[in-house]
Amino acid sequence: MTEEQYYNSPHLHGNYQYTSLKEIIDNMLSESLDEDSYLKNISRSKIIKKALDGIRKLNTNTANDILAIEITVPDSLYITMPFDYVNWVRVSVVVDGMLQPLNENKSINIAVGYLQDHKGDLLFDNKGMVLTADSGNIYNTPYKRYTLKDCFGCGQSSVNNKDIAKYGEFVVDERRGSIAFSSDLMDKDIVLEYISDGLQADLREEEITIHKFLQEPLENWIYYSCIERKRNVPANEKQRALMRYQGSLHQAKLDRMNVKLYEILRRV
Repeated sequence: MTEEQYYNSPHLHGNYQYTSLKEIIDNMLSESLDEDSYLKNISRSKIIKKALDGIRKLNTNTANDILAIEITVPDSLYITMPFDYVNWVRVSVVVDGMLQPLNENKSINIAVGYLQDHKGDLLFDNKGMVLTADSGNIYNTPYKRYTLKDCFGCGQSSVNNKDIAKYGEFVVDERRGSIAFSSDLMDKDIVLEYISDGLQADLREEEITIHKFLQEPLENWIYYSCIERKRNVPANEKQRALMRYQGSLHQAKLDRMNVKLYEILRRV
């Protein structure tokens, strides 16, 4: 590929820093053709399974690739997390084309209500499971957030201003896979920046990619996990493979270390 082809093909932009899963699988299969390899006779499907497990592991613990989606807050005031969501980095509202971070309010009620009879006893279904309902939580009673002003223009307020989020609030409900917002964000565009497991959809091998810094630890992980339970592989070879994986993983973390300002602010 020439530079002209690269610059004239938008779908190629930024691809050089990534390696496709297919290339990694082909490398491992090529190694398995060696008569002395402990991967001899291993199936492609098994390598793919180990590779996908490794990609999830690396993207969750090592890679700092951050995906972002923009979505409008609906009348229900909550959205469903993306299919490949692992953890959130920042949630913002779009104001005049700029991202304004929202405040996470863990006091917003997302608890599931247990149904009870008039005596206060729990109610169960025919399988013996407690009956539940959305009663006082945000799914049934939206969190209304009001703009507070100084009382009668006296310049005093009964609420500590530092506790009031300027642009709105949200809460993450991991169990339900949703993010709920305060009422003042209805119909507004928000941007969710999040960490992915690297497997955004049911993609083909050539469509799944991983950063080149992570290629070596992924290949080392595939090798180690493939031989880990093999009885014909010596214990010292398994230990050597594990140490090689851990060493390459540590180096990848150093190479990928890139602290973002908003990540620091989030933890303050």
